[in-house]
Amino acid sequence: MNNETILTTDFILPLFTVIHGSIASIMSAIILFIIIYHQHNNRIKQDERITLILCVNIYLCIFLCSTMLILLNIQTLLGDLYDLNFDSTQCIFSGYLNLIFIYTLYYGFVTQALYRLCRIVYSTYRWFQVYWIYIIAVPFQFIIACLIMSPLIIRHDIIYIPDLYQCFIPTHNILGTVWIIVFMYGLPIFCLLIIYIHITIHIRQQSTNQTLAVKRRQARDFVVIRRIIIFNSILFTLGVPGMILLIINYVTGNELTLNYRITWFSFEVSMILLSILVIVMTPQLKTIVISKWKRNRVIPLAAIAENSVQIRTAGTLQ
Repeated sequence: MNNETILTTDFILPLFTVIHGSIASIMSAIILFIIIYHQHNNRIKQDERITLILCVNIYLCIFLCSTMLILLNIQTLLGDLYDLNFDSTQCIFSGYLNLIFIYTLYYGFVTQALYRLCRIVYSTYRWFQVYWIYIIAVPFQFIIACLIMSPLIIRHDIIYIPDLYQCFIPTHNILGTVWIIVFMYGLPIFCLLIIYIHITIHIRQQSTNQTLAVKRRQARDFVVIRRIIIFNSILFTLGVPGMILLIINYVTGNELTLNYRITWFSFEVSMILLSILVIVMTPQLKTIVISKWKRNRVIPLAAIAENSVQIRTAGTLQ
């Protein structure tokens, strides 16, 4: 690969990241608006309310992650075009916020898994299923993320990377890299696996002499678990490009900024995929979005039909 090809790829990747990030941000913002509007204008059951609160949490995280990466990659594009220097305290803080938003996204799925654990395994403890607990969980996640990622700021692990025109943890910083791999990626994936293995074992150990209603509920729970396993696979996939490129960096001894650009691009594509899959795999949300889409289609058609009738009536009167 010659230098011209490398330079072209270096520029195209952040450009595509900005485009895909814009799509993910717009999608998540629209869905957030639909959920909030639905909760405000409809009386819904507590279980559904909690589910929608958790969906709001996830889509808010997707929106924040996508928007932050848009801003960072616009910075990269400007640096590529005009060779600017963005080294500043604001740049380091942006890198810190980027890590916090990604951390919060992963643990948003852990919060969702904990709710399912409480609803299925610990259903007798009703206070675990009070919706205000999960409202509090949203800002609590953010606070925990700030605390977990604060050592990276204190130890000055987040620094300016000149060829990337962003602030992040360089791959040669072993302690900082291991920190984000363990706390931002490995721990939430491990928690999700433990929770859903526990749920699956609990359901299978239930007595076969259950009522038809209980068996149907267990069947629905199994469907949900299968869907969540798909989510877990996607969350795992989010970190695969970065892990592979990290290994390549250590083997070759070169820290290529192209690796960061590939990682951010794959992450934004995954944000679009997650935005769609959360709808598809959450029955309550799917029903709301589809009904809203059908209503928006029916109203214009009804308006067109009404206008046609008015025009024909006016013609007859003339």
